[in-house]
Amino acid sequence: MNMDMKTIFMIGVLFFIFIGISSNSIHVFGHANPVLYNPPSNSVFQLDQLLPNNITILYSERPEPKVSYIHVLNAQNERIDNNDFKIIGQDERGASVSLDSTKLSSGAYTISWLVLSKDDGHITKGSYVFSIIDPLLTTNNTTTNETNKLIKKTIIDQVNLEFEIIPFTAGDINTFTVTLKDEMGKPIDNVKNVIMQFNNQEQNIGPIIANLKKVENGIYNTTGAYLSQEGQWNIKITVQRTGEYDLNHSFDIAVPSK
Repeated sequence: MNMDMKTIFMIGVLFFIFIGISSNSIHVFGHANPVLYNPPSNSVFQLDQLLPNNITILYSERPEPKVSYIHVLNAQNERIDNNDFKIIGQDERGASVSLDSTKLSSGAYTISWLVLSKDDGHITKGSYVFSIIDPLLTTNNTTTNETNKLIKKTIIDQVNLEFEIIPFTAGDINTFTVTLKDEMGKPIDNVKNVIMQFNNQEQNIGPIIANLKKVENGIYNTTGAYLSQEGQWNIKITVQRTGEYDLNHSFDIAVPSK
């Protein structure tokens, strides 16, 4: 092979590499996933202040309006949106529904969405929550909350995992705590992330994703109205560790109303 042929050969190889990279880069993100919620996930509003009048979600790809939807449910699983789903934005990646303001009161609300992407033809779905609280009814219920709690324990890969919910009621702003210790009772210190995923198949809610914050070594928690309705919930906990495999465990929990 002379120099000219070598040059031609290398140009051809580089061309096909470039085509392969370009082809793959088109689908780096894959599917229509939310990139922005308004109001934001896990927002808390006061009843005597300005309340949201619509729900807007910006996606990474264009939703197909004939199939896609956004449903907004109260704690009784009743629709409180006006069933007026529409595509918005010049790039057609946004979607919104308006809310029936007469149905907004204190409580937890679930936004469940489903999208068929115009760009890759795949369907994605999920949920998130926001809450409305009545400041006139807000009192210090620390003692009540401490007695009304759920504690679950398990052992995964020689790690003791304890999971606590306070208060243990649906439609409330709950505190979720995950405690991780080794066989000797010492806190696990190589944890990168602790993630919870909530699903309620009976009400077609989920997945709702929550990232827990580190309180100290081995203890992680978050607050939110993730258990937005009573019923049977599956809560999956994923613990991502440095230098070791992830820990995964699911709890099936029947959550009572207030």
